[in-house]
Amino acid sequence: MWRKLAWFRSLSIIVGVTLLLDFSITTIVSRAFLDELIPLGFQDEENYRLDVPWHHELRANLRTQRRWGPFKYPFATDEHGFRTGECAGSDPAKERDNTVFVVGDSFAEGLGVPFEESFAGLLACAYRKQGMVVRNLGTLSYSPVIYYRKIAESARRLGLTPREIVVFLDISDIHNDARDYREVGDSVVSDTTPPGRRLTDFLKRHFSTFALLSRLRLLMRAEEVVLPVSTLADWTTERDKLDSWGWTGLAANERNLGKIIDQCQAWKCRVTLVVYPWPKQILRGDLDSLQVTHWRAWSAARGIGFIDAFPPFFVLPADVTLERYFLPGDVHLNARGNRLVFDTVWPELDRRDGRGGR
Repeated sequence: MWRKLAWFRSLSIIVGVTLLLDFSITTIVSRAFLDELIPLGFQDEENYRLDVPWHHELRANLRTQRRWGPFKYPFATDEHGFRTGECAGSDPAKERDNTVFVVGDSFAEGLGVPFEESFAGLLACAYRKQGMVVRNLGTLSYSPVIYYRKIAESARRLGLTPREIVVFLDISDIHNDARDYREVGDSVVSDTTPPGRRLTDFLKRHFSTFALLSRLRLLMRAEEVVLPVSTLADWTTERDKLDSWGWTGLAANERNLGKIIDQCQAWKCRVTLVVYPWPKQILRGDLDSLQVTHWRAWSAARGIGFIDAFPPFFVLPADVTLERYFLPGDVHLNARGNRLVFDTVWPELDRRDGRGGR
């Protein structure tokens, strides 16, 4: 008995000293080493501000090399907190009556790729050739409950109203509006990170051993076609998720998107809704997705434009599509995927006459 207690005491001391040394070393180890290992939320803390009623937004005047997991890319925002780059709007005084708002979440922000390779950046250059200016309101983890607030605030900051609003509605927006965000007065609040994830994030950030083991696990699976671990897209293919929160999220999205349409009508501008797939929809052959059929019918009933960007992602075999158009092991698009969305969306936007009704 005493021998076991002594062994346990010795083991506890060894583990404790090891963790203490690990923690101490991690506090001085190069950030460049840890950036590829630590949880993404910690990497992004310096890029966002949380003191706004619409929950969060990009900080203004950023000029940095941004990291998303192992991917490093140039990242900049303007004085209003919009992601910016070549072709983006830069002078509100010259943008009256010719401004397009692009709004969405991390896909619209262009996570993982330079602005010029994101579909928002490609749209900015295409619109510019027609004398129009794009402002990219897209921001990580946004959803319709934030979209309409951000649109109103952006118009106020710029001192103008948009001629056109292009909403890139993400599949995760349904869960966001159903479960992740709630409105308290005029503000949007959330507390969505589960305790288990918070503990894992803490361990990866403060102990190099945990971070390294996590990185090695990813490297060992690098050659696999990995279905990104997330349930946010399951509502289109799994009935239990649809019944649990899918219908609630769809209804909430409708209400919040309706506010954008009402505001745009008051401004005499035009709204176009765009949908695109996640890897799960591609792997499960969900081409005629509820994300498509629901929003196509809803858009027709509300009299707004609708663009289905699903079909080009279903031309090739699913595993080839994921490898070609998505960041490895991630739900987000790479440069080719962004170009594919742009090549699908722009011809539809371009062929419409009477843009904006002004």
